[in-house]
Amino acid sequence: MRHSNTLPLIADHSTPLAWVAGRRISRAAFLADVRALARRLPAGGAHFNLCEDRYRFAVAFAAILLRGGASILPPNRARTTLSEIAERHPGAHALVDERDLSITIPVVPVTADGTEHAPNPGATPEIPTDQMAVHAYTSGSTGQPTAHSRRWSSLHAVTTQALRRFGLGTDGGTLVGTVPAQHMYGLESTVLYALLGPCTLLAERPFFPDDIRQALADHAPASLVTTPFHLDACLRAGLTWPDTARVISATAPLERDRAQAAETLLGTTVCEIYGCTEAGAVASRETARESLWRLYDGISLTTLNRERITVQGPQHPEPVALPDRIEREDAQRFRMHGRPADQLNIAGKRASLAELNRRLNAIPGVLDGVFIPPDPKQDGGNRRLAAIVAAPERSEAEILAALAETTDPLFLPRPLIRVDALPRSATGKVPRQLLLDLLDQHSQCA
Repeated sequence: MRHSNTLPLIADHSTPLAWVAGRRISRAAFLADVRALARRLPAGGAHFNLCEDRYRFAVAFAAILLRGGASILPPNRARTTLSEIAERHPGAHALVDERDLSITIPVVPVTADGTEHAPNPGATPEIPTDQMAVHAYTSGSTGQPTAHSRRWSSLHAVTTQALRRFGLGTDGGTLVGTVPAQHMYGLESTVLYALLGPCTLLAERPFFPDDIRQALADHAPASLVTTPFHLDACLRAGLTWPDTARVISATAPLERDRAQAAETLLGTTVCEIYGCTEAGAVASRETARESLWRLYDGISLTTLNRERITVQGPQHPEPVALPDRIEREDAQRFRMHGRPADQLNIAGKRASLAELNRRLNAIPGVLDGVFIPPDPKQDGGNRRLAAIVAAPERSEAEILAALAETTDPLFLPRPLIRVDALPRSATGKVPRQLLLDLLDQHSQCA
């Protein structure tokens, strides 16, 4: 029986919940796995969900909810990071699907594969709307883990908005995700779309272009949930791609020409999600045709002053200030001009970090590259940009010469460090601390 203060753990659809090793896993079989794992968990509290397999992650996520707890999503699996977060959650266990000897937290192995059977599946479990469902941690500007928590009602609301926006409300097909489920974008777009909608998640997470192509072909027409970094790799791969139902991208701005190229290559529409850690996903656009972002249904913006705009919707108990510079077009559409940290001011001249990165990566032969902003604590007269570049066939001098054709000399990087590959995370981002470590290594070797 449905209560006004609860929401279902899983939607009642005839579509399978997951593909696991080529097998369709029904929603009834998924619930059997969830209940079996829940019996092994302590009640309440919060627990790390470190499962790499997306199906097992979903089982662990649902089992923790069923026991009245919340999933802890850490920014990485480093032993120190996990220990720091565990201190804030006494009694936390780590749900894992592989051996990890570096974890000192009590471990609960997750081996679910959809073969658990229950003679009577019973009613769909209901979860209290105000139950905390997720504690998503980011590294934060100081490097210390910072929590951003979501209640079950909030996850329901944003999923309903997204399913409607992307036309996934009837038969959403298979979700091929290149992003990890431990990231909020990955959780929402590859796990919750399946749990709370008619979509089917793919347990595997393809990473290389040929693996992504094969997954899309095996489950055509599938939806690709990805990032600009992974999309770029697919565009450069020189492969023949199957038609795709849709592409959903997030975690970094996607340029219009890349979206247009992806639409041509994959025979589909590319949709981009706008969101932030503080507020979650709140808007989208079809990047190949639109520069403006359109808010999800039920979302509104409020201008407090020139530098501050808040967002609020059914998933926000209170208005949330957006970290980006937003220009409102009308009640439902806006432009995003980047974050204040994106704006550089060197010797009185201004430049956009995003634009500098775009110019760098547009140079023929540059496979990947990123500028590193100067440390704001340094004296203004000595502040210089640096850059790290993967360009095996271009010299430092050639790259600098190409940049000089479009860039003010003040914004040319010194030093420019060439590497085999940038230390990108699973979502395609490059942690600033890793870049600073590379700079430090370079200075010691110079």
